[in-house]
Amino acid sequence: MKTLRILRMLLAAAVVSVVSSFQPAVAANNYPVIFVHGFAGFGRSEMLGYKYWGGLTDLEVQLQSKYSNQLVKTAQVGPFSSNWDRAVELFYQVKGGCVDYGQLHASNAGHLQKPETYWHNGRTCFPGLYPQWDATHPVHFVTHSMGGQTARMLAQLLANNGAPSNPGLFSYAVNANWVKSVTTISTPNDGTTLAYRVVDWVPVVQQLVTGVAGLTGGTPAQTVYDFKMDQWYIGPRKSGESFSDYVNRVMSWSLWDSGIKDLSPYDLGPNGAMAENDWVKDLSGIYYFSVSTDSSYRGLLTGWHYPNVDTNPLVFLFVGPGWMGNYWPDGRPFAPVDPSTWYANDGVVNTVSHKAPTWAMNSAGTIYPRPVTIKDISHGGTPQAGAWNWKGLMDGYDHFDIIGWTLFFDSVGWYKAHIDQLRGL
Repeated sequence: MKTLRILRMLLAAAVVSVVSSFQPAVAANNYPVIFVHGFAGFGRSEMLGYKYWGGLTDLEVQLQSKYSNQLVKTAQVGPFSSNWDRAVELFYQVKGGCVDYGQLHASNAGHLQKPETYWHNGRTCFPGLYPQWDATHPVHFVTHSMGGQTARMLAQLLANNGAPSNPGLFSYAVNANWVKSVTTISTPNDGTTLAYRVVDWVPVVQQLVTGVAGLTGGTPAQTVYDFKMDQWYIGPRKSGESFSDYVNRVMSWSLWDSGIKDLSPYDLGPNGAMAENDWVKDLSGIYYFSVSTDSSYRGLLTGWHYPNVDTNPLVFLFVGPGWMGNYWPDGRPFAPVDPSTWYANDGVVNTVSHKAPTWAMNSAGTIYPRPVTIKDISHGGTPQAGAWNWKGLMDGYDHFDIIGWTLFFDSVGWYKAHIDQLRGL
């Protein structure tokens, strides 16, 4: 296992070296870099020092120290909310102000439009990571997992100010120029079949939350984890409430088995992802980057995929047969492709889904190939705006290795090389 990790580190170092060799000597821009977490993610004030971005290494601090003239910040949005809600939260996290999900959207979803008007606790009001954000002061979004879907949706919402679903969503003269680039790392751009294999999300969510929280040593501190579901009338952890009681209170909410689509389990599945891909476009002025990961191997006799021995225990079982390693369509929306091409995965997302959003489904349920331009820059080359610039496959890396949840990966060097690339756009 250790040998595999060391080989990964050497591979990553080689990739960093190759990518860095193509960077210009002088930065063309120093626009802020905003990190956006994925499903079940957490903010900087949670987990008592263990960082979503970097694990035991604080990527934000490390990278900020390397770029004194460029802002590097981490957003924290609803870990189990829908991409629409997360995108709106991301906007106010960066720009500043109190979250407003839009009257039409909130009415259709059945949740609060402006949580602050109900709770009056300031939890959904923000000073802004970058208050000057606008078309002349754009940002780079660097995202992991579901964070990629969220950032892509935010770019689309900015392009049309929420239209057609919720025209006038933002009270600013927004447009697509507010975003310079979107980097999606291990993102379910076409969805993940894991969402189809999970029959009951409650135990899965509990396992992820309590498992990650276990990294803090089981402390009773209030800031271990925050579900951030204020729009659904679910309050934060109460004073004196144990962490386990808080988790049980949230997970016993009828919301989880209501079949509602305005939550992450739907958006993460191939059905939800393809439905979003129908209206979330690739915008001509934005640079899209993608990175793929795979922590599985193909069985010689079955052809199914099995987990690498050093896959993170949190997702080890999800890699293999019965889950993602031999997924077969069951009547729910799925791309008309050979299902075996979806067997390879990183424990959470099918590897084929990482490269770009290639399939879409319209309101009538018709699935069609999505118009998309994919440019392979894994061995160098100039990124293209409006296209998906694929940076290659990190073979042997699971869903969490790539964000630094391992001691055998130079996450600081890898992300620095990518920021160098973004500075050259």
